[in-house]
Amino acid sequence: MAFTSLEQLNEMHLDVLTEIGNIGSGNAATALATLLNKVVDIEIPQIFLLDYEKATEILGGKDLKVLGTSIDFEGDLNGMMLQITHQDFASALINTFYERQFESLDDFNDMDFSVMQETGNITTAAYVNSIATMTNTYINIAPPKVGIDTVGNFLDNAYNSLSSAGRQVLYIDETLFIQGTSIKSAMVMILELKSTELLFEKLGIAIES
Repeated sequence: MAFTSLEQLNEMHLDVLTEIGNIGSGNAATALATLLNKVVDIEIPQIFLLDYEKATEILGGKDLKVLGTSIDFEGDLNGMMLQITHQDFASALINTFYERQFESLDDFNDMDFSVMQETGNITTAAYVNSIATMTNTYINIAPPKVGIDTVGNFLDNAYNSLSSAGRQVLYIDETLFIQGTSIKSAMVMILELKSTELLFEKLGIAIES
């Protein structure tokens, strides 16, 4: 039987993905520290294999309005990285650049979007580059897209944009510390099934049917 679902991954596979997440998050923290010119630390991220419905629930529910930054990637591996940002995270991050008060995400202006697009590009690309380095694969990263929408719409659009990704996602729960201030962030990685299979093949780890 062919590889048809992320549910076929075992604890060893998830340990490998966690290690990729550790490297990616460390690279992201270093890049953010350079961009912000501030000390940025990050806890070891927790990675979970979740179905879309559970991921939507953990992110605050399908109707919650959030800011999302996504990058599509293609090449040897095809998929998407999606960073879901709540208002408190966006406010804390933007205020490291300039003083800004928000009543809601609807108050965002072009400069605010530009800041989030740049930081989102750094954090999401760090994960993809980590995968490419560890697997010795070629991955082309598209320019980041940032916008405000509901959690449900972000995940549905991500699912519909990939031809074969199953109904599970890899949910990466991370905590950043910017000059001692704790900020929560959520990353969602979606790989097409063939790309997931190739990833572990490159790492020399079989997926049992």
